[in-house]
Amino acid sequence: MRNEFLKTDINISRRNFVKLCGTATIASFALGMVSEAKSAAITELPKRGRMLNYKRGRKTPSICSYCAGGCGLIVTSLEGSSSDMREGDIYAKNLGRDLSARGKVIEIEGDAYNPINEGALCSKPGALLQMVNSDRRVQYPMKRTNPKKGENEDPRWVRISWDEAYSVIASKIKDAMTGLPYRRTNPATGKEDYYYVGKDSPVSWLGSSYWNNEECYLSRKMMALLGSNNIEHQARKCHASTVVGLANTFGFGAMTNHIVDAKNSKCFLIMSNPAESHSMEFRWVTKAVEDNNAIVIHLDPRYNRTSAKAHIHGRYRSGAEAAIFLGMIRYLLYEKPERMDRSYVESRTNAPYDLNGNLVGLDDPNSIFNKLKALVVNYTPDEVVRISGISKDKFLLAVDTFTDPGNRPGNIYYAMGTTQHTNAVQAIRAQAILQLLLGNIGVPGGGINALRGISNVQGSTDMNELMHVIMGYREPPRTIKWYTPTQTGSVTNSFEQLIRRYQKWKNFEPAKRGGSDNKKAVKTNDTDTSYNKFEQRYYNRHFPTWNALEYHWGIYVGTWPGIDPDNEPIICDLPIGYGNPIVKMFRKILNNELKVLICNGENPAVSMPNAGLVRNALAKEGLFLVVNELFETETAWYADILLPGSTQVERPGSITNTGRWIQWRWKAVDPPGECKEELTYLTELFEKIRFTLKNSDIKLPSEKYADDTGETVRRNIGGVDLPTNPEAAWPSRFGRDAESIYKEIGARNIKVGDNALFQSAANVLYRNSYDPVSRPDIDGIMPKRRDARPVDDEDAKYGYFKNWAWSWMDNQRVLYNIKEGNPGVKTFFGWFAMNENVWPGLDKAAIWSEPLFDPTKPPTNPLSVGMPLHNEPLESPDAELAKEYPTMWGNNYSYYEPIATGTSEEYPYVLTTFRLAEHMQAGAMTRNLPWLVECQPEMFVEISPALASIIGIGSGDYVSVKTARSPEGVVMKCIVTERIQPLVVNGKTVHEVAMPWHWGFRGLSTGPSANLLTIDAVDVSAHIPEYKACLCKVEKAP
Repeated sequence: MRNEFLKTDINISRRNFVKLCGTATIASFALGMVSEAKSAAITELPKRGRMLNYKRGRKTPSICSYCAGGCGLIVTSLEGSSSDMREGDIYAKNLGRDLSARGKVIEIEGDAYNPINEGALCSKPGALLQMVNSDRRVQYPMKRTNPKKGENEDPRWVRISWDEAYSVIASKIKDAMTGLPYRRTNPATGKEDYYYVGKDSPVSWLGSSYWNNEECYLSRKMMALLGSNNIEHQARKCHASTVVGLANTFGFGAMTNHIVDAKNSKCFLIMSNPAESHSMEFRWVTKAVEDNNAIVIHLDPRYNRTSAKAHIHGRYRSGAEAAIFLGMIRYLLYEKPERMDRSYVESRTNAPYDLNGNLVGLDDPNSIFNKLKALVVNYTPDEVVRISGISKDKFLLAVDTFTDPGNRPGNIYYAMGTTQHTNAVQAIRAQAILQLLLGNIGVPGGGINALRGISNVQGSTDMNELMHVIMGYREPPRTIKWYTPTQTGSVTNSFEQLIRRYQKWKNFEPAKRGGSDNKKAVKTNDTDTSYNKFEQRYYNRHFPTWNALEYHWGIYVGTWPGIDPDNEPIICDLPIGYGNPIVKMFRKILNNELKVLICNGENPAVSMPNAGLVRNALAKEGLFLVVNELFETETAWYADILLPGSTQVERPGSITNTGRWIQWRWKAVDPPGECKEELTYLTELFEKIRFTLKNSDIKLPSEKYADDTGETVRRNIGGVDLPTNPEAAWPSRFGRDAESIYKEIGARNIKVGDNALFQSAANVLYRNSYDPVSRPDIDGIMPKRRDARPVDDEDAKYGYFKNWAWSWMDNQRVLYNIKEGNPGVKTFFGWFAMNENVWPGLDKAAIWSEPLFDPTKPPTNPLSVGMPLHNEPLESPDAELAKEYPTMWGNNYSYYEPIATGTSEEYPYVLTTFRLAEHMQAGAMTRNLPWLVECQPEMFVEISPALASIIGIGSGDYVSVKTARSPEGVVMKCIVTERIQPLVVNGKTVHEVAMPWHWGFRGLSTGPSANLLTIDAVDVSAHIPEYKACLCKVEKAP
């Protein structure tokens, strides 16, 4: 049984578990997986011939493809290069266009000119050369010939052409979409409305945060044109709760500051392990310590590399983050109120308002400020200790240090340890509120800084490869229900109302409209004041983007012919409503509701919680699975069609790092074999699908209306009639030009007829990042800028680097910084009072925010919908705490099919997961690279000495870890280590175990997957899974 769980190309005995590091280099060559020439970098083998090649090779700038730090790379290649960048010339003027590229990469090193990493690299990009040149890469399209699917079922691949692959995919999509409803009789008008419901589509798409912005943009566009909002990617699983929590506090769901800005901090409160997971970002923390005498506070269930660099380290139980931060807020407000930045709170938050939007002052008993005080009063230090297990002395030391005015600006770093819980949004909101009370938002060195974990997960999220948003976090047309602050009533805007109001907005004189570039209220005519302030803000946000997408995507949204919007048929080419979030998708597959899944650069067979259920879905008869990948991953093993992808050095495009810096990758070489650049793949696939569907009478709603009525639907954009034509609107004739697509994303100053398009940019966040007037030398694409010189004294003082690349919005490097531009905190969320048209609190950071879940479901505390509370994980180790602080899962239970859960009696220990510096997420990009496999060769679980004594095991022994999702157990080696220790929670000893989650059954290094054990419960408002806390049992393996 043990070998069945541990099938691997590198077999490691207990005796050699520690010794392996000294022999793995030899072993990797002996395995024959890569040749010496391909696995060794030039700098590792400084022979004269190789050094000469390095010196004469062309140098191409790129950006690392691993975490989201945005570290710069220099790619050295022979026999051709993509850029004409002169070696050593930071101000190279010939980076405007990518040239044809062939050749071979011989070295990848850090870019000394890039301000983020200054030439330094962590272990993963240090081995990137092995990924680019790997013999293990998929190089040709392949088709499965074995009809059976499963971990032990060989796909029996047969090589096919790209044309055959496209034809098969298009045919399967056609079969799935046949009969999909597109026309409905409107009971009010008696007329036929034309639209697709986004979640009802049988076609779904996953990925990818590893793709460039242009590729992600086209992915979202293609799925919308197929009538589907069933599109998700890695962001749902890593930082969906960040977007909800921060957006509902500040307005944007992004990291508030940027990587280099950490050097300005005087105190860090770190809730993740950046020393391992974000090593180059952590460099700036250590610089702040060295140059600024900054203090590092690290709270984590484990003692790890970040802990070793911290001045204060406190252990706590995973899942108790919200309680810790609520306790910190209580300490500040009750024990040290003089430390609060009162002026900041009064001027830049809604704390001095009451729940009806009246300015009453902080001291008024009905103020939001006093509502917050009442909410946190019970989170005393003793209660925080009881819930979390943290040492009281460590908690008090941490909060006293972080709230000390002498330690400002203070910086909160966090990642998956905070985001992956059923109450993650609550914890993130509590962090954000603490920083507002301290005045740490909108200042260099401060902020709430979410460390994202994949190279372009910020950009892919901006391009909204997500089921609930389209372009710049705007929503698709849908029915909306808004609750009043006190939950005494609600207002519902139906999808139909929104579309009819949007048509009136389009009909209104363009110069008088409201919108994201013009803060006038939305109007349908000069006298209309029927909309309250919240509705107006919603329309101002969304209508201009819908209009821009009509223009750029060649589609129609509105009523037809638009003369009488209240009574005309609705025609909407954007799919209506939300799609299915990623956890729900696999249940839809099992229920035969999703028929096609196209998976790009994502490996859900390893990365999804309750991975056994996911693998069953991937193996289900009736699912047609397409995978585009670099390697034959675990998910690819289940595919019907496997397509070869390209690496980031083999294609150009922009990428947005965790700090919102949009940088450009230049192409260095062509991809190997028959691998295609992703833009080519997307365009050719789109052309084949559209051709196949149109020949089968499956078309856009506007096209179906024209077929049914004989009336051609035309868009009225700026007073000019334009035909609907998605093919003509695809960027450039062939869609393979990254620059052309970027110009659409960030378009500016578009005129249609005599009128300027109200919002030119397809993605409003990226507005002004295309500027052909000021920078024609780089074709107007501002992310191509490579000038690290400061623009002014403020830039020089704080290290904004505003001449380097671009940052959204409008190149602001510290969001909400009143000294940098865009003064004031502008939040796009808020609430409204019934029968009131004005709510001045909308332009303040939100201590009290809009409801984040249905308040008619438990928990029923009225303030819990607008202020954070602690809630126990779905699987709590303590029944008493679970009753006192009921899980948030009850708000989502009816949306998901029941999931397997266990009790603390059966599964007494808490399981959490973590990442390793040497491996990347689901592992395909690192478990296939010999250098990194040598560093971290196999899967393991960390167990404390106390728990090991109870179980009767030692380091190197095999253990079986069991959960309700995997009651048969998953077998792996254990490491008995003091890095993890038991905690006292609610007066009882609670043991935690921890394991990395990078392994699966394919690749150079294989092993059991941690996510076979994790729970697939999700946060109630963000749908992010609770990877970081579930219950387990650990036994010695037979």
